[in-house]
Amino acid sequence: MPNHARCRWWESPSRWVVEQMVAVPYRLVSLRRREFDDAPWYGFVVGRTDELLAIHQVSDRYSLDGYRIFRCSDLTEVDEQFHRRSLIEAALSIKHQSPREPSDLDLSGMRRAMETAQALYPVLIINRERIYPDEVEVGTVRRTSEETYVLRWLSPEAIWEDDDRPFRYRDVTMLEFAGEYEQTLALVAQHREKVVQLPPSS
Repeated sequence: MPNHARCRWWESPSRWVVEQMVAVPYRLVSLRRREFDDAPWYGFVVGRTDELLAIHQVSDRYSLDGYRIFRCSDLTEVDEQFHRRSLIEAALSIKHQSPREPSDLDLSGMRRAMETAQALYPVLIINRERIYPDEVEVGTVRRTSEETYVLRWLSPEAIWEDDDRPFRYRDVTMLEFAGEYEQTLALVAQHREKVVQLPPSS
């Protein structure tokens, strides 16, 4: 049986972060949250605080595809040795892909994480799994307060829709950004807006 380097976050998250992760940058791990995840997430740790942990995600196609931010209090397993590790490492090496840390990403809290991620990338995917376990919010934050945010939604058809309902930062369980899916939607929406704004031909 492999020797798992496993963190039980509810016992001593800050000690595990300092002793097990700071020494080696871009540590490849398998993550699971017992309350939400049927299968683990894979990725390279690119940022961590006592509140949040960020990974450069490895997709099902064994490519690096965007970032995910988790609440440390939700994580129940963080394993360094797992059965797909060698496959992931080989695939990324063949594809010449290496993890990168997003610049100026603030992980001091979920609000700051969302604000700084949005400053880097045009669209966020926001998960509120305790309230809506099978739904995500795709869009950009257009108004914010200390406790809540209001979204400009981006539909699956790449159409922007305004919504005045406030949502609470404390309900956000996971944040995604810079992935191919949401980046593609943003590009299509941007292209459509440019086409609409073009002056008529003479």
